[in-house]
Amino acid sequence: MSFPTLEVKWLTRSENAALKACYAGHANAHQQRLALVVIVNKFCRANDLLYIPDHPDQTAFMNGRAFPGQQIMKHLKVPVGRLDLQNDDEESQS
Repeated sequence: MSFPTLEVKWLTRSENAALKACYAGHANAHQQRLALVVIVNKFCRANDLLYIPDHPDQTAFMNGRAFPGQQIMKHLKVPVGRLDLQNDDEESQS
């Protein structure tokens, strides 16, 4: 059985180009989606089981690394119209 490592897998040329195009602000639709997949799946590893036996610090690090990717995916699934309702509720509670 293999366990997760702290290393990030190398990017392909197209993945690297997609990230650079997004950063520069001129990525096409495919590059935008590819860059997001790289961030969520390769960098954050948001969908992986990130337990490293006998290494609680590394396990905690890996799960902390996954958190931003999980938040990105959570917010991608929320309908845009619902965000306005949530923001209004939060402001009224303040």
